[in-house]
Amino acid sequence: MKKWIVFYSAVMTLWAGCPHPKQKMVMDFDSVRVGELPAGWFVSQTGKKSAAIWEVDGQKRLAILYPRGYTSKERNLFVTKDLYFSKGSVAATIWPKSDAGVLFWFKDRKDYYDVRLDGDKIVVEKIADGQIEPLIHKRVPLDPNPSHRLEVDFCGDRIVVWLDGRKVLAKKISKFLQGGAGVIASGKSKSLFDDIVIEAVE
Repeated sequence: MKKWIVFYSAVMTLWAGCPHPKQKMVMDFDSVRVGELPAGWFVSQTGKKSAAIWEVDGQKRLAILYPRGYTSKERNLFVTKDLYFSKGSVAATIWPKSDAGVLFWFKDRKDYYDVRLDGDKIVVEKIADGQIEPLIHKRVPLDPNPSHRLEVDFCGDRIVVWLDGRKVLAKKISKFLQGGAGVIASGKSKSLFDDIVIEAVE
């Protein structure tokens, strides 16, 4: 089972320059059985033909049980199936074992953008035709906690990144598309995720 919250309302603050209704989807995994995955999502892989094995663990978090890949160029992806949008946000609570983050403007496993927490750095990348183009690397102060809340807001060609409730990055990026959203981890990372929130401005 999956937990959805869908509503329409006027955008007041973040998307002041994108004044349209929005749709919100929340996935907290509480209603998903241990060892299973929620409906409405799929797993994929960049850099390998076979996807990693994901499941909900005993603490009701999304876990990469068996990652695929051995380098930072190989990525494990967990993405919405039917939600495609160009303006909005994606957030998740992450336990970054090696690295982990969120992805957006997902067209397919070889074309998307990601924002990851890699050690004490925020990394923003564009993946086009399977090739990784680094856009931003920025060192950030980290709270001494095992988990962190990472969020990226995007509207037009601007993104804003929030870490543990603090705005840590606001930049223009090279291109904006329409696509899905989700979470990501590289290589052999066995990162954990919870409380994924996606807001789509339509």
